[in-house]
Amino acid sequence: MRNIILWISVLVLMTGCSTSLKSNWKNFNAYYNTFYNAEKSFEAGLTKNLAQNREYNPFYPIRIHPAPVNAGAQDFDKAIQKAADILRRHDDTKWVDDAIYLIGKSYYYRQEYFSAGQKFRELYITTDDPEMQFQSSLWQGRVFLDMELYSEGVAFLNEQLNDYEGLWSKRHKAEAQALLAQHQVVLENWRAAVEQLTEALPDLNEKGYRERGYFLLGQLYEKLNEPEAAYRAYEEVQNHFSEYRVQYLAQRKRAEVARKLGRNDLAFSIFDDMIRDDKNVEYRSELDFELARTEHERQNYRQAQNLYNNVLHNRNSQPPAEIKARAYYGLAEIYRFGYDNFSRAAAYYDSAAQVNVAAERLPENFEAQSLAESFGNYARIKSEISLQDSLLLLGQLSQVELDSVLAEIRLRRIQELEEQREQQQQQRDQLVMVDKENEGQTTQNTTNGFLNENSPVLQQNARQQFYAAWGDRPLADNWRVRSMIRASTYSNEIEEDELLAVESELFNIEIDLSRVPFTEEAQDSVRQRIAAYDYELGNLFFLSLNMPDSAVHYFKKAIERPSDDNIKILSLYSLSELHFIEGNEQKAQEYAYRLISDYPQTIYAQRLAEQYGIESGDAQETRSEVDPVQRYSLILDDDSLDFAEKAERLLDFSLSFSSHEVAPRAQFESIQLYITAAKEDSMYQNKIKRWIKLNEEREAALKEFEALQDSARAMLDDTTVTRDHRLQYQGLMDSTLQKPDISNAFPYEGMYWDSARTVMDTFLEMFPDSKLQPRVVRLHQEIKYPETEEKQVENKNKERATAKITHDGYKSCEDIREELTVRGGMQTFINRVNITGDYAINELRYHFKVNHRGIIEEYSLLTEEVPEALKNNFTQQIEGSLSFEPVLYEGQAISLAYEVVFPVNRSN
Repeated sequence: MRNIILWISVLVLMTGCSTSLKSNWKNFNAYYNTFYNAEKSFEAGLTKNLAQNREYNPFYPIRIHPAPVNAGAQDFDKAIQKAADILRRHDDTKWVDDAIYLIGKSYYYRQEYFSAGQKFRELYITTDDPEMQFQSSLWQGRVFLDMELYSEGVAFLNEQLNDYEGLWSKRHKAEAQALLAQHQVVLENWRAAVEQLTEALPDLNEKGYRERGYFLLGQLYEKLNEPEAAYRAYEEVQNHFSEYRVQYLAQRKRAEVARKLGRNDLAFSIFDDMIRDDKNVEYRSELDFELARTEHERQNYRQAQNLYNNVLHNRNSQPPAEIKARAYYGLAEIYRFGYDNFSRAAAYYDSAAQVNVAAERLPENFEAQSLAESFGNYARIKSEISLQDSLLLLGQLSQVELDSVLAEIRLRRIQELEEQREQQQQQRDQLVMVDKENEGQTTQNTTNGFLNENSPVLQQNARQQFYAAWGDRPLADNWRVRSMIRASTYSNEIEEDELLAVESELFNIEIDLSRVPFTEEAQDSVRQRIAAYDYELGNLFFLSLNMPDSAVHYFKKAIERPSDDNIKILSLYSLSELHFIEGNEQKAQEYAYRLISDYPQTIYAQRLAEQYGIESGDAQETRSEVDPVQRYSLILDDDSLDFAEKAERLLDFSLSFSSHEVAPRAQFESIQLYITAAKEDSMYQNKIKRWIKLNEEREAALKEFEALQDSARAMLDDTTVTRDHRLQYQGLMDSTLQKPDISNAFPYEGMYWDSARTVMDTFLEMFPDSKLQPRVVRLHQEIKYPETEEKQVENKNKERATAKITHDGYKSCEDIREELTVRGGMQTFINRVNITGDYAINELRYHFKVNHRGIIEEYSLLTEEVPEALKNNFTQQIEGSLSFEPVLYEGQAISLAYEVVFPVNRSN
C-alpha cells in the first residue's frame, strides 16, 4: 500500500516539474528568439531619435516630454514586427504585456499616435500588472498631447489621478501631473498648470524632465506677471543639468526677468559673464543683442544704438535672422521713444519687417510690419506738411528775398551736378581689375602656346588693363611729348569752355514755381491742406499707433489752423471720442457741446447729441452763457485734479477762449503746472543738483581759461619775451576752450517737461504781444534741450547767413539801408548794464526781430563763449528796458530784423 502511495507521489511531482520546466522554456525561448531582438531594435531607434538636436523656442512654453522626431523609423518598425511575433507565436508567455507596451511606444516614436493610443488602451485593459497600468496611463497622456486633444487629455489624466488616488507612486504621480500641466498650458490655464507643476517637479524621476519642468515653470510665472517667482524658477534650472541648450536659455531668461524687475545691472552682469564663457561662442550675436537691449532698458540710447549696430554689422559673427529683425526693431524703438524721430523709426521698422524669419521665432509683441506701415505714413505726411510749409513761406517772400532764395537753390543744384561729374570721373579713372584667381586657374593648353600666351581671354584682360592705365594712347614714338604740346595748346580753350559750360548750366537750371502760392487765396488753400494733414496725423496716432496724447495734439492743431469745415467737424468728433475712451467724460462732453453748437446739422453732431442726451439748442445756449473768467476760476479751484490734469484743462480752456483776455494767463498757468508736475519726479532733485554742479564746473573752467588768456595777453605786451614763448602765448590767445558735452545730464526730460515745452511754443505763437511773453521766453530758454557745440556753431552760422533774408514779415535793415537806433541812446543802455570785472570780450553781437513799434519780439546772442554773469546782465536789461526807435519805410513803420553790436565797457 505504501509503495502505491509512493509511486503516486513520484508521478505527481514529475508531472508538476514537467509543466514548470515547459513554461520556463517557453518564456526563455520567446525572450531570446523574439523579444530580445525587439528590445534591441527599439533601443537602437530610441537612441537615434533622442540624439537629434531639439530646438527650444523661449518665446513659447517648452515641452517637458519632448515630441518625437523623424529618426529611427526603420528600427521602430523592426521592433513592432518582432514584438508582434510574441503575440502571434508566444501568446502564452509572460512577455505579452511587454510586447504590447513595446509596440505602443514604437508606434508613438514613429508618430503614428492613433495606433499607439490603441495599444496603450489594450494594455490597460488586458494587463494585471499595476505598473503596466500606470505606464499605459502615462503614455496615453502623452498621446493625447501629441494628437492635440488637450481637453480630452485633461479629462483623462484627472480621472486617472482621482480614481487611483493613494495607489500612485510618487514618481508616477509626478509624471502624470507634469503631463496634465502641459495640457493646461496649451489651453492657457496658466494658474492650474503652475499648481500641478509646483507639486510634481521635486518628485520627477528624470533629471531632464526636472530641468525642462523648472524652465516651463518660469515661463508660466512670466505669463502670470510674477517676475520674482519666474526668476527663482529659472535659477533652479541650473541645479538639474541635463542639456546645455536649456541651461543657456535659462540663464538668458533669468537675465531678461532681472531686466523686467528693473535690476539692469544684474542683467548686464549675467549677459557679460555669458559672453565670456567659451561654451557660448555660437550664441555671441544673441548675447550682444541682449546687452544692447539691457542698455536700451537703462535708457542709455546712444550706447544701445552702437551695440545694436555692432550686432547687425559684425563681420565675425553673422546674427541669426530673428536677432537681426529684433535689432532693427530695437533701433526703431530708440528713434521712436528715445529721439522722437519717427521718420527714422519708420525706416528701421521697415528693415525689421523685411527680414525673412518665421513669426514663431519672434516675440508676441513684434509688430514690425504694421508699425512700418503706420510710421511710413507718418513720414509721408510729415514730409508733405514740411513741403507745404516751405511753399507757403516762399509765397510770402518779397521779390528780392525770393530771388535770393532761388539763387541759393540754383547754387546747390550746381554743386550736386559737380559732385555727380566727379563721381563719374572717378568711376572712369578706376582700373579694370582682372580676376586673378580665375586667371591662375586657367589650364595649360597646347593650342594657346607657352604659358597660354595666345589665350583670347588673357589677351582681352591684358588689353583692358592697358587701356585703363594709359587710355587710347597712339602706338608711336615720342607720343608723350606730342601729347604735352597738344595739351598746352588747348588748355586755355578747355578752361574757357568749362567756365562757359558751368555758366550755361547755372543759367539753364529751371526751378518750378508753379506750386508756390503767391496769392492770398492760394495761401489759404495751402493752410487748409496742412490742417487736413494734421487731421490725418491725429487719426494715425489715434487708430494705428495708440498714442492718444499725440493724437490730441494734432487734432487740436487741425482745429486751430484755418481749415475746411469737414476737417474741423471730424477733429472735434475724434477729440470727443478719444477723451471718452480715455475715461475723461467731462472733456468728451465739452467737445461734444462745441461740435453740436457749431455744426448742429451734421451726422456727427447728431450722434454725440444722442450719446450724451444733448439738445442742439441746449448746446448753443450753454456755449453762449459760459463766463470764461468763472470757468477759469473753477478750474484753478478744483482740488480734485492733480497738477497735470489741471494743466491740461487750462490749456484746453485757453484754446477754446483764445480771444479772451484771460486766455494768456490760463495758458501760462498751464505751463507752470506742467513744470510742477514734472518736478514731482523723485529723481528730479538729484538731476538738477548734478546739472547745476556741471554748469558751475564748466563756468569755472571758462573763467580759468580766460585768466590764462589774460596772462598771455600781458606777456605778449612784454618786449623781453623770447620769440618761442611769444608763439606759445599767441597760440593760447588764438585758441578756444573745448566745452564739455553735458547734455546727458540734462534734467528737464520726461513727459511733463515735453508738455511744458509744447505749451510754451503754442503760447509764443498765439500770444506774441502778451505781457507774460518775456517770462515764457526765459522759461523756454531754460528748459530747451541743450545743443552740442557743433550744432550751436552750425545754428549761429545759419543765423548769420539768413539774417539778411526776410522771415515772417521782418525786413532786413541792410536791404532798406536803415539802422536800428536804441531808444534813449546806446550809451544810456550800456550804463544801465551792471558790468563788473575784466572780460576778454570787447563787444557782444545780438540779432533782434523788432515790430513796427520798435518793441523786441525775438532776440538771440550771436557771440560765442560769453561769461554767464555778463550774459545775464545784458539779458536782464534787454528784456527789462531795451527798445528801438520805429523805422519808416515807404511812408510806413515796418518790422525789422537786424544785428546790433554792444560795446563791453569795463569798470574798475
